Amino acid sequence: MTEEGKYIYCIIGETKGDNPPTTLPSEARTLSNFGYIGINSREVKLVPYKDISVVVSNTPVINFDRLDKKELTKHVAIHQKVNEEVMKDYDVVPMAFGIIAPSVDEVLRILETVYLQFKTALINTAGKTEFAVQVWWDPKKLLEELAKTNPEIQKLKQEISSKGTILGMPIKLKLGKLIQKEAEIQRQTFINDIHAFLRNLSLDSTSNKLIDDVCPVGSPSGDSFGEMIANFSFLIEKAREPELDKKMQELGKKYEGKLRFKYIGPMPPYSFVNINLKLGNFEVVDEARKLLGLAEAATFDEIKEA
Repeated sequence: MTEEGKYIYCIIGETKGDNPPTTLPSEARTLSNFGYIGINSREVKLVPYKDISVVVSNTPVINFDRLDKKELTKHVAIHQKVNEEVMKDYDVVPMAFGIIAPSVDEVLRILETVYLQFKTALINTAGKTEFAVQVWWDPKKLLEELAKTNPEIQKLKQEISSKGTILGMPIKLKLGKLIQKEAEIQRQTFINDIHAFLRNLSLDSTSNKLIDDVCPVGSPSGDSFGEMIANFSFLIEKAREPELDKKMQELGKKYEGKLRFKYIGPMPPYSFVNINLKLGNFEVVDEARKLLGLAEAATFDEIKEA
């Protein structure tokens, strides 16, 4: 018989309706709320603890590291889809992909151990959502633009033509370094301008790893925007989503023909939650107390208000 566990998707705040008391037997503590939308089409349920709940589904114990790329991608997509479905009705603290607890009792132990981290994260992200903003450019088009507008590049190209292939080799190397330098300056200019344009709308932002892929958003002219130059995540208030949409349209018009944009969301705030399952409640309070210079008897509420 295949060993079963509890796959953990996210943490939510107070559930709709009455929570069952946490003194019930293990399996009786779960509430069915979201249907059969989990990994392997399993039923997604809630496991409550105090005023928070964890969203789980039954699953065979899976070694995700051994899955092929196609199967792994499918599971990741389901993980994200469940969190997005839950987010329609609740503020969520998303968990990293691939966390499986052996039982409901272990889920409750996790909730009890890191309750303050979950509670703090829920407070910090309440009413907020994450959007990813990805930016591509066309390197070939950039080089053509630099060749037309940069006097130093034009001068070096003329020198190479006059000296020939062999004698012009040192100048070619110099030209290559100059083009690389100017391209990086242009890239940073684009990145800084885009970030500054969206910064006032967001509560927080991060810069993520670039993806080695062509832009999935088609160009009407058929141009290929094959290099990603920025991959931001922004934390914004849910009520300001229409403002972000408007700003993205403005950026698209401003950089038409130069850059291509894709923005993804709303999503649970994956990039703005950092839960350490090894750090218990006492350690969290003690660490925060020392950081804020509060007395040893400081309570969680005092730390929250400091």
